[in-house]
Amino acid sequence: MKAFEKYETAGAMKIVSMIRWEPHLIYFANRIHQSFPLALAIVEKPSRDLSWFRSFIGKHGACWAFLLMLDALINKKVSDRNHSRFFQESWRTLDPQIPVMFTEDINAAPVNERLQRLKPDLILDHGTSIVKNDILRTSSLALNLHWGLSPYYRGTHCTEWALLNWDPANIGVTIHRLSRKIDGGSIVVQARATLSPDDTVHTINMQLTQKGTDLCLAVLEKILSGDELTFHRQELAQGFLKTQRQWTFPVYRNLRGLERSGALALMLDKPSRPGLPIVTLE
Repeated sequence: MKAFEKYETAGAMKIVSMIRWEPHLIYFANRIHQSFPLALAIVEKPSRDLSWFRSFIGKHGACWAFLLMLDALINKKVSDRNHSRFFQESWRTLDPQIPVMFTEDINAAPVNERLQRLKPDLILDHGTSIVKNDILRTSSLALNLHWGLSPYYRGTHCTEWALLNWDPANIGVTIHRLSRKIDGGSIVVQARATLSPDDTVHTINMQLTQKGTDLCLAVLEKILSGDELTFHRQELAQGFLKTQRQWTFPVYRNLRGLERSGALALMLDKPSRPGLPIVTLE
């Protein structure tokens, strides 16, 4: 794909960021905006009527939902320290200069209508629900920042599944074209996580957002320079697609057991397999 040659400045590109209202995703939008001013940030935010929570209980059970909430509350201070460690203060709220649209559904009709009027050149997605074709068609290019090295790990909880597989060499981040296949679009660039024995799932994932944001900025610099972007087709049979319904309480409990036992040090010493090939920016 030939990059956007007609744009002489970063501000000339109409870039839309799609995120949820979470610290690492707020950082992502802010960091992009610092170098490439966003035309719009679309923020997917659950309804205050807690219907999302009732839906979660319906799918997973009240006990599972309660334990997840309790775990999040207990670890909030640690999580916030990690946010500041990786993101300084840019995770707390969106830059007021960014135009913002809130929605309960990233594929809602008002979102589509807003994008149809805006006609963005590029959509950058990180952490939202699955984006459907009607939204993707509003832009000539839509990219996703995925916590996982596709095609080896696609879907949800990819860092966790890699750890459960004793596969730390294949934990990383992928920038790929958004498509109908979950995390299966053609890849632009990837990077591996840099791990230490005292890492946790949370510190690893925060690092992946940091690295992935750096990769997005490198891609945007390439676009602005008029260079061609190369997309690499995925061989999906080489990996796994993990869905939310596979992330059960017993699996979660096993993962927490690995974290608490310091097993990452053993994994780094004797991983289940070496690092598989990844895509670098050409």
